[in-house]
Amino acid sequence: MDQPQYHSKFGGLWIDRADWRQRMSALELSANEIANLTQFVQQGYIIFENAVSLDAIDAFQKEVERSFREGNDKLLYQTHGDQTTRPLDHAVDRLGTRVVDSFVALPQALKLFSTPRLVSFLQLIFAEDPLLFQSLSFDQGSQQGLHQDTAYVVVNRPLELAAVWIALEDVKPGSGELMYSPGSHRLPDWDFGGNKKHWNSVTDGDQAHADWAAFLRAEAGKPQHRTETFLPRKGDMLIWHADLAHGGSPVENTDLTRQSLVGHFCPQSARPSYFDNGGRSTVHHYGRLAYSSGHYDLAAAEPVA
Repeated sequence: MDQPQYHSKFGGLWIDRADWRQRMSALELSANEIANLTQFVQQGYIIFENAVSLDAIDAFQKEVERSFREGNDKLLYQTHGDQTTRPLDHAVDRLGTRVVDSFVALPQALKLFSTPRLVSFLQLIFAEDPLLFQSLSFDQGSQQGLHQDTAYVVVNRPLELAAVWIALEDVKPGSGELMYSPGSHRLPDWDFGGNKKHWNSVTDGDQAHADWAAFLRAEAGKPQHRTETFLPRKGDMLIWHADLAHGGSPVENTDLTRQSLVGHFCPQSARPSYFDNGGRSTVHHYGRLAYSSGHYDLAAAEPVA
C-alpha cells in the first residue's frame, strides 16, 4: 500500500495529506462544514463568530477576577516574559500576568474549552476526540513575534496539534491584537537539527531561533503570506493549524486590555512531551474532551464533574 503523502516530512493530520479532498468527500459533511474545513486546510485557520456563550465567559472572568483580588492557591500564573510558574496564593495585580492551565482549577474554563463548535471541529480534523493539554489566559497583548507552535509546543507527532484563541472581550485596535499569516502553515519545514521540528534553547542555541524567526518575518512580508490582525467581538474564536505563523502585535495603547483564553489540543492518541519528560501523563475526561497538564499533578486531583 502506498504511503500517504504529506506536505511535511514530519507527517500531520489527514487534512495535511495530498488526498485530503478525496478523504473529505467520503465524509458525511454539511455544506458549511465543507466550507470551514476547506478554509482551514488552505489558509491554516478558521474564525467562528459568536461561538462561545457570553454567560460562560462572564462566569470565567468573574472567578479569575476574584482569584487575583483575594488570592486562589489552586491557580498558577506567570508574569509576561518570565516562565516561572507561581501559585496565586495572594492578591496580585492581574495586568501583566497570564494564568496557566486554568481548566484544571476552574470548571468555568473547562466549560469554555468544551464549547460544542470547538470540540466538533477538532473532532473533524483529528478524526478522534481531542485532548486539551496546555492553556494560557491573557489580559494584555503578548507582543510575541511571529512563531509557529510546533517550535515550542511539543507532541510526539509534531503536526497533530491545533490551537484556539477565545475573545473574552471586544478587542480594540492598538491593544496588541493577535496577528497571523494566512497560508503560512504550508511553508517548507524548518528543521532545528537532529531531524526535529521543535527548538531547544540548550542544544540549538539562540542563533538557530533568530534565523527561524527572520525566515517567518520574511515570508509574512510576501503578498501571498500577508499578515492579518484579529479584531474579534466577545465570544468569537480563532482556531489555527500547528504550523500557522502567528504572534502578538505591538501594544500601541497601554490603557487597553486584550483579554483572551488560549488552548492547545492534540488527538487523544498523541502524547505531549511532558507525558514522558515530566511524568505527568494522567488524563481526565469532561464529556468528549480529555484534559491533562504539565503544571498540575492530575493524579492527585479530582476530575471536574
